[in-house]
Amino acid sequence: MKHLRYLDLSGNPIKRIPNWIVGLSNLETLHLTGCYGLMELPRDIKKMINLRHLILKDCWGLSGMPRGIGELKGVRTLNRFVLRESNCLWRGGSAGLGELGTLKELRGELEIRNLRHVVSESNVGTPLKDKQHLHELILIWKGGEDANAVDEDDIIKSMEVLQPHSNLKRLTVCYYRGVRFASWFSSLINIVDLRLADCKRCHHLPPLDHLPFLKKLDLHGLGKLECILLSENESSNSMSDEMMRISFFPSLEYLRINSCPVLKGWWRAHTHNTASSSSSSTENLSLPSFPSLSTLTIKDCPNLTSMPLYPNAERIELWRSSWKIVDSLFVRGASDITHDVGVDVSSSSSSHHPSKLIHLSLGGIEDLASLPEEICNLNSLQHLEISDCFNFSSLPEGIRGLPSLNTLRIWCCPVLSERCKKETGEDWFKIAHIPHIGIN
Repeated sequence: MKHLRYLDLSGNPIKRIPNWIVGLSNLETLHLTGCYGLMELPRDIKKMINLRHLILKDCWGLSGMPRGIGELKGVRTLNRFVLRESNCLWRGGSAGLGELGTLKELRGELEIRNLRHVVSESNVGTPLKDKQHLHELILIWKGGEDANAVDEDDIIKSMEVLQPHSNLKRLTVCYYRGVRFASWFSSLINIVDLRLADCKRCHHLPPLDHLPFLKKLDLHGLGKLECILLSENESSNSMSDEMMRISFFPSLEYLRINSCPVLKGWWRAHTHNTASSSSSSTENLSLPSFPSLSTLTIKDCPNLTSMPLYPNAERIELWRSSWKIVDSLFVRGASDITHDVGVDVSSSSSSHHPSKLIHLSLGGIEDLASLPEEICNLNSLQHLEISDCFNFSSLPEGIRGLPSLNTLRIWCCPVLSERCKKETGEDWFKIAHIPHIGIN
């Protein structure tokens, strides 16, 4: 077997790889996908000098990497790197971030787990910064740490040292406990997909609106996030509306904001400290709409009342959010909705209606009693769903003027359901023309 180049042990219920496997000196690929119970890799793995691909997808039980793994200079695929737990005893020791830095040929996807909020290695450097072929990075901090007991500068440093190469396309950050994110966030000029999850102490995000290729932004469980900062361009007052439109989230197609209970809105970078107490500092600013946004999901964000408009959206889901966000769909009362971020709404007109909107789902919006008559401007709307809106009392007359609407779903809206009863309900005549109606 000494000439073996490819070994696939995927899906095996093994806990440890026997150390004799390091004798396969010509092995180039070791495939361990789905070895859920795998806890350790061979402690002498550094002897596998020809190893190019170590595939550890879904190896959830892995508790660390053997010391010396950084000597495998030719490794190109290492999709999981686990830092050992502080109370874990390893035979032969375990590798730290410093060894990850010596793997110069890494490419594709890399997930780093069990990151700590204090960098214990004195010479860790920036182990990811020179990895130009790394396109996806997943950073997962160790859960359960008491970040309040750690100096904030140390927490920030734990992220600063992880600066990736600017070629990075996808970034996920989970369980980070810093109040702010690292300074390198705004320099990810090639980022396409950004996901931040359960970063519970973060107060605001760095400016991201200038990133030219960002298509997907997913924010989940940012419990203390108060605002999303926007770039402050010194020449913004002299920029034409068209130039501002082109430079504002130019490629963003998907935006999801979930479980951010104190998030209020979007601010220019220099105004976020005073926005809540003074409107004069923002009244002359102008904020363009999202030019490319097609999918918007907002869930469990009851205080989010101000954000840019989204005239090209095709799918919108709003759950347990403020009714003001619903109103912004129709630019009715938009001056109230956007005042906090200084949006110039003097030119608001029917052109701001999401005329391409196909799917609209509203749920759990307690203070929503109806929809505005301007709903008739949503000429492309095909699917309308309203659920768990207990105070929703009637449908607008304008719903009769929706030429494309073919599906209406009403769930757990007792007053509205009664009014929409077939033949007998007071609002039945408004919806009788819709081909597919479901009422519970």
